Amino acid sequence: MSTSDSRSKRTLIVAALLVLVLSQYANAAQLRGRLIFQNGAAAAGFAVTVYSQAMGRSAPSFTDGAGMYYVNIPPGSYYLEVWISRDPRVAPRVYPIQVGEPYTDIPPIVVG
Repeated sequence: MSTSDSRSKRTLIVAALLVLVLSQYANAAQLRGRLIFQNGAAAAGFAVTVYSQAMGRSAPSFTDGAGMYYVNIPPGSYYLEVWISRDPRVAPRVYPIQVGEPYTDIPPIVVG
């Protein structure tokens, strides 16, 4: 095999991998929501994950100073998991959600 054939194969493999990786983002939707306390104040620093049997659990997104969280995932049916306790042994509050493109807004959730 010549050096140019080897380079061509490597280029083709890298291009194919790039297409696979980018195709995941082509079907992505943004999930947006807000966590608040009973008095209406923003609930900052809480972890939120999204779960489906097909994809498993997403990486956590943490609420910002306004209580907002953002998760990029493919459209579909999921369970929104709100981790109220800092103790990972305590189960999260779970809400069934449907995510669509280009974004889905979840009504505010009261955490305490």
